[in-house]
Amino acid sequence: MTEAKKKEQNGRQKIDGHVLLKRGFDILLIGAMIYAALMAFGVIRRGGHFAEGGTAPAFTVRAIPDGKELKLADFKGKPLLINFFSTDCPSCRTELPHIQEISEQAGDRLEVLVISNDAPATLVAYLRQESITLPVAYDQGAAHRAYNVDTIPYLVVIDKEGHIQGDFVGGVKWSDVEPWL
Repeated sequence: MTEAKKKEQNGRQKIDGHVLLKRGFDILLIGAMIYAALMAFGVIRRGGHFAEGGTAPAFTVRAIPDGKELKLADFKGKPLLINFFSTDCPSCRTELPHIQEISEQAGDRLEVLVISNDAPATLVAYLRQESITLPVAYDQGAAHRAYNVDTIPYLVVIDKEGHIQGDFVGGVKWSDVEPWL
């Protein structure tokens, strides 16, 4: 084989490698977009971090605005819906009024707790601006780690005995919560 043919073949292999890398990236990107669309339309909703019926991890957070310490044990005896939230998250901001509706619909049959690692002053301002009256707590990260929160909004339904009944990445509905009341 001549030197020129070797160089041409070598160059073609490099180009083929770049093409393969680009196609692989394109496939990965398309897959991520399909997954995001399925999540957005509620086709994929389960968080899947916890087995149903498993014991909910203990946590300690600070109530907003008074700073009172709240623990999971404080909620035992009533079902609890935890909503991990951030003011920087568009999906969280869209969902929070729906969480408030669920809370109002359930009345005293359900406790709701919104947990955020936003600065307390930011949370107070946001809640006031949006007329949100749900109980909100500040977390320095321990509750987020205990619940393996890697995507928000992330919601967890805990029964009155402290067992997880479901965890969801956004889009929780009344029908998801009602069976545990």
